[in-house]
Amino acid sequence: MYKKRKYLYALFAFMIAALICIPQALQMRTQAAAKKPGTVKLSSIKATDYNKINIKWKKVSGATNYIVYYKKAGSGKWIKVKTLNNKKSSYTHTSSSKYPIVVGQKYTYTVKAYNKKTMKSGRYSKTGLTTRTVPATVYGLGAGLTGDNTVNVSWNPAGGTTHYVIYRKANDSAPSKIATISSKYTRYEDKNPVEGVTNTYFVFGYSSKFKVYGDGSNTGVSIKVKKKVTPTPEPTSKPEKPGDNNNDNNHGDNDDDFDGPVDPIAMASEVLRLTNIERAKEGAQPLKYNKALQDAAMLRAKEISVKFSHTRPNGTDSSTVGKDVGAAGISGENIAMGYDSPEDVVEGWMNSSGHKATMMMNNFCYMGVGFYKSDDGMYYWTQEFTSMNPNSNGLVIFDANGGTINGNSTYTITGTAGYYAWLSNAPQAEEIVNIPTPTRSGYTFSGWYDTKTPASNRKPLKAAVYTTSGMTVYAKWIPNN
Repeated sequence: MYKKRKYLYALFAFMIAALICIPQALQMRTQAAAKKPGTVKLSSIKATDYNKINIKWKKVSGATNYIVYYKKAGSGKWIKVKTLNNKKSSYTHTSSSKYPIVVGQKYTYTVKAYNKKTMKSGRYSKTGLTTRTVPATVYGLGAGLTGDNTVNVSWNPAGGTTHYVIYRKANDSAPSKIATISSKYTRYEDKNPVEGVTNTYFVFGYSSKFKVYGDGSNTGVSIKVKKKVTPTPEPTSKPEKPGDNNNDNNHGDNDDDFDGPVDPIAMASEVLRLTNIERAKEGAQPLKYNKALQDAAMLRAKEISVKFSHTRPNGTDSSTVGKDVGAAGISGENIAMGYDSPEDVVEGWMNSSGHKATMMMNNFCYMGVGFYKSDDGMYYWTQEFTSMNPNSNGLVIFDANGGTINGNSTYTITGTAGYYAWLSNAPQAEEIVNIPTPTRSGYTFSGWYDTKTPASNRKPLKAAVYTTSGMTVYAKWIPNN
């Protein structure tokens, strides 16, 4: 009987314990369920460039990560693009070979919250948000006028385009499309502008696959086209006597009488003066003259008569012209052609938003002006800008970092500030500077770096930059053992 009671007591205690444990188990399951992330609410979507789309969302509780998905609009299959930590609430998807963005194609995005501790995902918006990219905005518009009243319009390349569409308006008339050209060209000749008025040009990027346009310049580029003057035939009934074709002063009134030699220096000086007048109106500091910078500008003026572009005839960027004449730090350029006077070219640049912005930059301290008259009588103009003294020299300091260079711990070279000291793989082999190889007992030299302790996967510097304060590069050593 005693054993039976003892058994009943034990059974009763077990039942009580089970009843106590059941709510606890339920509670644990409830807590686990509570850690399931909530549903992500999408805030906005925007194409920020021809190859970039940004998606934003509201943060939710219980999320350790957010997973971004995308798909072609109308497709049923979501593609995972990126997993982010819970501190993020936006993501910009940049086109890649694995996750491409095709200009004009519509894409839908959604975001799912995830908890890596519970390995549970929250619900997500199945409709998502949809947008598409368009060709990049066309920038860098410039315009020049030739002697036969042809307007040359140029611009910078724009991504995501297959074509460029050119519009023109005369004075206050509505813009009209005048041409569509392949995107491999960034220049257009308008041989039939509206004479006697200001012609304004707009250029839009276009993608033919989905027939979408990019944004055009808000202001375009403007140039005044002079009206052609038809010469009045001289009377033939009576031959002119010497000296009778003009007034008493006998100076003549034909424009050809004044088409003589032009002083490039005088032209350049006047452009500098007029530019500083315009800068004063905007509250910008006056630009200073510098002989080396002017030499660079004069060289560029002759170059743009061969190739009207910010790329030089040799294929390099326009800023490299400074190295040819010893002018440091060129970081801005304006070009023009076809303007008959310093007044006209400065007015033309001021009427172009991009060129005006360059002229008004307050960090620029020096300007060189270039002028060139071609054999056909065409005028070419350039402005070269820099924020540093164009005559500045720069230094590169080579630190042996525990070794020696010709018995010393450092080795210094001098060059034009702002330009490269090529250590390897220079555009031209002769540009590579001759640096003595450092030595260190028990070690092998493995290249120059911009830090004493570079990461193991980093490659040596191909070039250093001459700076006024001196750029220091460090030797990297590998133990021989």
